[in-house]
Amino acid sequence: MTATLSRRWLGVATIAIVAALSSAACGGATNSGSGSAGGNPLGTITAGQLKFAFRSDDKPASFVQNGKPAGFLIELSQAVAARMGVTPVYVATDFDSMVPNVRNHTYDSAAFDVLITPARQKVVDFTTPVNFSEAQLISRRSAPIASVESAGGKTVAVTTGSSLIPILEQRAKGVTVKEFPNITASANALAAGQVDGLFTGVATTAQLLAAHPDFTATQQIDTGQSAFPVAPDKTALRNAMNTAITAVIDDGTYTKLFAKWNPPGLLIPQGMLSTYPQLKQR
Repeated sequence: MTATLSRRWLGVATIAIVAALSSAACGGATNSGSGSAGGNPLGTITAGQLKFAFRSDDKPASFVQNGKPAGFLIELSQAVAARMGVTPVYVATDFDSMVPNVRNHTYDSAAFDVLITPARQKVVDFTTPVNFSEAQLISRRSAPIASVESAGGKTVAVTTGSSLIPILEQRAKGVTVKEFPNITASANALAAGQVDGLFTGVATTAQLLAAHPDFTATQQIDTGQSAFPVAPDKTALRNAMNTAITAVIDDGTYTKLFAKWNPPGLLIPQGMLSTYPQLKQR
């Protein structure tokens, strides 16, 4: 991908994109989130709306397609909002600012499976899990890195603010982490030989391997539970989102969306199946 295209993506990421679900498209949900007399029982930033931050560059989880937010976590968050009877609104932003800006009420949540860590739990609350994350280390076929552990002593690209950074540093002793604002910049740096590897989630890895035949990847490693972040003082909102997440798992929506957006060989993680016994594998 050229530098011009990278700048174009970064430009898109500054644009707020609103995606309103009609009641017909969402199973006829009513706008119960705004209350019967203009109230706001969920405590959202705007009554009747659920404002999500999202990443515009992390295909297939969340990205921009034909000028609109798209991807597994975008459609999952839309399904959750529909169950809650509110309109989802999406604002493209960088990953590093998502959690603090949810805490500061800039956004109600983030349409991204933010990895739950003790440090982040001091800043925000989290919904029930929406994924159990796994990651891989990508390198060039001309200079392959055999395993995550083998990255010790090498320079590896990771998205700024990612909780994959301490995981990588723990698994690959002596690794040098070089942070980039997004996946596109990281992939460009790897292709240009500016870094030795790129550490990211398995779904993104599959996309990058398909787009770059000269890339290869290591084994998958578990990285932990992921969920939607919610400000600590928005208990009603978090509870309503938890109920909606369970509902979209119960009715098969989660499995359908996972299969739609993820590569054929990628299965729903065992952690999700254990957390939600009613969840069907793709």
